[in-house]
Amino acid sequence: MQINYHKFFSGRLGEDFEFKAYGHAGKPVMVFPTSCGRFWDYEDHGMIGALSEFIERGDIMVFAVDGRDSESWYKPVRDEWIGIRHGQYEACITGEVIPYIRGVYNVNEKFLATGNSFGAFHSANFFLKHPDCFDSALCLSGVYHMQDQIGGYFDTGIYFSEPLSYAPGLNDPAALARLREGYIVIAHGLGAWETFNAQAEALSEIIREKGITCWYDRWGAEWPHDWQTWIAQVKSYMPRFRDGVMFKGGTLKLTGPGRRINPL
Repeated sequence: MQINYHKFFSGRLGEDFEFKAYGHAGKPVMVFPTSCGRFWDYEDHGMIGALSEFIERGDIMVFAVDGRDSESWYKPVRDEWIGIRHGQYEACITGEVIPYIRGVYNVNEKFLATGNSFGAFHSANFFLKHPDCFDSALCLSGVYHMQDQIGGYFDTGIYFSEPLSYAPGLNDPAALARLREGYIVIAHGLGAWETFNAQAEALSEIIREKGITCWYDRWGAEWPHDWQTWIAQVKSYMPRFRDGVMFKGGTLKLTGPGRRINPL
């Protein structure tokens, strides 16, 4: 498997940004880390190994990006800098990371966003807020509303950064038209430490009410909020993405050589 490490200076963040790329061709998949995680965690916990056959075959090319959660959602002081720093992170991903990847790897199609736990939060966010860059998402065991975690602090920046806060107000016809061409999976187990499942179900209902295709998938009580669940889940979903998922009365191939390609 072709693996490359990258580091560049981000003007949006005011510091270096790091990520790793896995593979040589296929649907670009951007992986967001768990809360306060780093870009290497996905590989270190066996997720790249779980996806190896799909990467090596050229069905997907994976880009595991760094996070900045410790500087926003998980920083000790709850104030307006949560939303500000999160916004800078979003700007880094859409305005710097994706153009960088496009230039180095000649990636000219929209990304599939994925992540586990808080990585699912980011994946849903980028799918819903940036359909110009992302046309699909695989969100595993996510939290989608951070009020408990940030002690009830709330402002405009938080509102426009939490999927469960802003999603009900997504009513712009042009934005919804683009989102309705997308595809999102929201999944979780029912086992130990899966404490945010009600949020997942609520978000899936809102998304479907907007006419956006959402596969809400609950796994059983034997599947905890942990890496072994997420490994099993990506192994289950990736063949379905290649073969085709139900979409608007037909099927849609998200990965592989026969996939739909939406230009960036």
